[in-house]
Amino acid sequence: MKESAPLNDEQRKFATENHSLVFAFLNENHLPEDEYYDVVIFGYLQAVADYFNQQNLKRYSFSTLAWKRMNRHFFNYTKSQNAPKRHTKTVSIHSKADDSMLTWEETLAATDDCMAELETELLLHDLALRLPRRQMSVIRMKVDGYGVRDIARREDIGIRTVHAILDDAYDVVVAICGR
Repeated sequence: MKESAPLNDEQRKFATENHSLVFAFLNENHLPEDEYYDVVIFGYLQAVADYFNQQNLKRYSFSTLAWKRMNRHFFNYTKSQNAPKRHTKTVSIHSKADDSMLTWEETLAATDDCMAELETELLLHDLALRLPRRQMSVIRMKVDGYGVRDIARREDIGIRTVHAILDDAYDVVVAICGR
């Protein structure tokens, strides 16, 4: 909803004098006051401001303009309330998945540290077949969690060289994984 300027004294007086239009709108549309007053009042107040600020609207009766604005605000509100995002189905992870006897929790893939370690070792083995010994040393230290500065210090090479080795290895890894 866009921000609107506060009504001046003349507009507030006019809004007060014609406030019965809000209740007429609610009654005509069989809308409970306690539930929809806050929705349509913003359309009404926008109509008051527009009626005073836009001279081309003076050719219409204020009640017509107010009715249209309240109707638009009510429509936008109901459209928003009926949006699919407000009516999504919530499912417990502990409930049964389809017709099987398994819960959703049991059907989700769990992380397997042993399998991840094996996959890493296989990838390093494939890399070792394609990269020189020094580059593999840098790669292994990186996999073990060493930072670029630590690797450079241990291998007695520059930080840029470590970055270059890692960049070269990245291309080889992509080639291995893309087979």
